[in-house]
Amino acid sequence: MALITGFTYRNDRAVNYRTRVDCGWAFDATEGLLQLETYASDGTTSQVLQIDEQHAGELMRMIAKVFPALRSPHSCRQDQEI
Repeated sequence: MALITGFTYRNDRAVNYRTRVDCGWAFDATEGLLQLETYASDGTTSQVLQIDEQHAGELMRMIAKVFPALRSPHSCRQDQEI
């Protein structure tokens, strides 16, 4: 499990993937953390990332820069599937 505390652009990295996976998510209102998790083929949790509101804002700005078509705000309730 890893709490994201900052972002650094890395232009020395190749962007690729080995497998396509679903991503589960949960939100802990007490801690103010969004948790994203991926799963191995046997269903066990493979990777877990957690992000707080400040760093989620940074991530949103990065996403808007990389994917400009997504700049219009979309609302999503916690109990709503995306």
